[in-house]
Amino acid sequence: MPAQDEGFDPTVTGPPGQRHTVGWEDAALLAVGIADLVFERLRHAADRGQLLLRRSDLRDLLADGMSELRARGELASRRVTPSTENYLEVMARRAVKRAGPADDSGPAHA
Repeated sequence: MPAQDEGFDPTVTGPPGQRHTVGWEDAALLAVGIADLVFERLRHAADRGQLLLRRSDLRDLLADGMSELRARGELASRRVTPSTENYLEVMARRAVKRAGPADDSGPAHA
């Protein structure tokens, strides 16, 4: 009598005769793997936070970060809301204002 082909059964693993369900075991291993990955990322973030707090230029770093976030917020709000002024003109005026008083001889390209 020929041997019957048992085929692939996803609920059976291991050596023949030893049956157990894959679903619960795999779900538990996936959950443990995810938890391990999350905790590893949290440890890494905590280590980076400690290094950041030890910096001597933390105050300057925070000020730069706040300035950057404010500029990003301004850009994002301009994308969403309609504006009556041309954005490039506003930025050019700000750049001129930051550069300080220019000499009165006129534009450099004229």
